[in-house]
Amino acid sequence: MKNNSSFQLHIQSDLSAGDFKVLALLYQPLMGLGAHALYVTFYQLLNRTGITSMTHAELFDLLDLRQADFLGMRHKLEALGLLTVYQKEDQFRYFLKAPLTAKQFLVDTVFGSYLQSEIGEKNTALLAGMFKMDVPDVSDHDNITKAFDALYEFKSLGLLNVRHPLQGRQPNGGSHITYKFDYDGFVERIPERLKNSQLLNVRFKEQITKIAFVYQFGVEDMVVIYEQAAQSRQTVNFHQLNMKARLHYQKQNQQLSIQEKDLSETNILSQITPQVIIQKYARTDQQGLALSTATSLLERNHVEPGIVNVILMLVLKHKDGVLPNLNYMEKVLMDWLNKGVQTTQDAIAHSQQLESQWQKKKQIRKVAEPDWLDDYIAEIAEMEG
Repeated sequence: MKNNSSFQLHIQSDLSAGDFKVLALLYQPLMGLGAHALYVTFYQLLNRTGITSMTHAELFDLLDLRQADFLGMRHKLEALGLLTVYQKEDQFRYFLKAPLTAKQFLVDTVFGSYLQSEIGEKNTALLAGMFKMDVPDVSDHDNITKAFDALYEFKSLGLLNVRHPLQGRQPNGGSHITYKFDYDGFVERIPERLKNSQLLNVRFKEQITKIAFVYQFGVEDMVVIYEQAAQSRQTVNFHQLNMKARLHYQKQNQQLSIQEKDLSETNILSQITPQVIIQKYARTDQQGLALSTATSLLERNHVEPGIVNVILMLVLKHKDGVLPNLNYMEKVLMDWLNKGVQTTQDAIAHSQQLESQWQKKKQIRKVAEPDWLDDYIAEIAEMEG
């Protein structure tokens, strides 16, 4: 990067006092004072001065920075999901992203585990206490809140067409699934009496897609599941959908149709669904529950599906086909992430290392490299064929 290269700053929404609190107390221990200062400087340049474009040399002089230090800070912001960078020759565009909420940071993503590994359990608990929220007990009250469709007629699922970008936060966190699900067809087949504004929600669409991915359900199956989860036209949450999906799967006990593919070991584990692994290696009476756990694991954690697949294979092997509960599986996942697992290939290497260690401890046999994963991959490849 040349010092005289220019950059433009962009942001989609203003930050609140709560956002800066999360940045200072939760993000800062991970990214350091310098990266935190750079983020705040970018925001203030946009929000207070109206400056949207300048050269890197001007920024370096303003902050008394060297290019190498700047790049180190910028890369940390990128890695923590606070900055997206685009480049065209000597021109850069920096898109500032709003931080996660305290709950998302500490509980719903891996950031909380990383923070604890950096500052210790005691200090993490201290910081978490600073974000404690007092929630009143309303268990003995009736929820009489009016739903949108109780007052407004649901006439169309078409979204308002606005021809220019609008302010608003982009959702952050959660695993990314590229599985193609016909959501529009799903919405069309839902009975009119069950259609409401929730179906327009992007987050809800992602949840439907993830459940369809894990269980390999088509549109008709997902419509049945939605109908079963919907109660008196009320909104449906992910846990209700996941439970109904598990019950529907158990009832149908469907057979999976696999198209022929020629894939490498890593690609197989990256692209197959958890259902293939669970159907193959979980006990028959445990498959529905295992699929439900796998769905929640993907929903709550921002990791490649291939990492979850490798963990499923390893755990099912050593638990005799019984997948432990979600809490157990998340502890395993967090441990792997804390040890540097970031990709499916990392997960494969780590699982082989663990298997080798276990074999040595049990003194069953001495081998240079464990073969259990190779056997599993070969069987799955046969299913894929």
